[in-house]
Amino acid sequence: MGATIDALRELQSIELQIVDIQKQMGRKARVVAAQEKKLDGLRKQIATAEAESTRVQMDLDAADVDLKARQSSIQKLREHLNSVKTNKEYAAVLAQLNNEKADTTRIETRAMELMGDVETRKGAIQELRDAESREAGRLDELNDQAQQTEKSYSGHLDALLEKREGAAGRLENTTVTQFTRLSERYDGEAMAQLERTHPRRDEYICTGCYLSLSAEVANSLMTRDEVVTCKNCGRILYYEKE
Repeated sequence: MGATIDALRELQSIELQIVDIQKQMGRKARVVAAQEKKLDGLRKQIATAEAESTRVQMDLDAADVDLKARQSSIQKLREHLNSVKTNKEYAAVLAQLNNEKADTTRIETRAMELMGDVETRKGAIQELRDAESREAGRLDELNDQAQQTEKSYSGHLDALLEKREGAAGRLENTTVTQFTRLSERYDGEAMAQLERTHPRRDEYICTGCYLSLSAEVANSLMTRDEVVTCKNCGRILYYEKE
């Protein structure tokens, strides 16, 4: 191999290390993002549950006001019943009193149901808040882990980037651009080895995509220091002498 391929091989080695570090930091970031999404969803649940609980409490408050008004009405009707002078008037007031009592019983039943509903919702909201507290704590832990990972790799990553710049400086700009594009496409695997598949025949493959390659391609790699790419996957090929 010549200077160009040697520089590309060195660049490939550095690039793979950089990509590996970036993947590890990326995984941590994705875990944090997923936890943030989970916590956000939980907080939306709490907001919805609290809004529903408020609505039920308002219904209960309205029922209490209605009950007090009807109880006052019943008391007045009872007092009126004692002062009526005719049977007809007595029957009319009694019927009205019985209706008020029936309505009061119905409202009392509804109020009891609402009270139970309010208590159940309060319990459910408290469970959600407890879960929110746990998940918020988990998010803090994950953020700390992500920051520690980034911190631990920071110096090494800076050194690799500096080495990458040095290796790239030994290559033509067009070659570096080509390498970078392939690296982005293949997660750092911009290069692939040309491999001979049979010891007695001129049969070769690209180890990146396993496409068969011609003897002419192999001959170019073995005799010239130039960038040769796989016609299928586009990776830059190199040949490892046996």
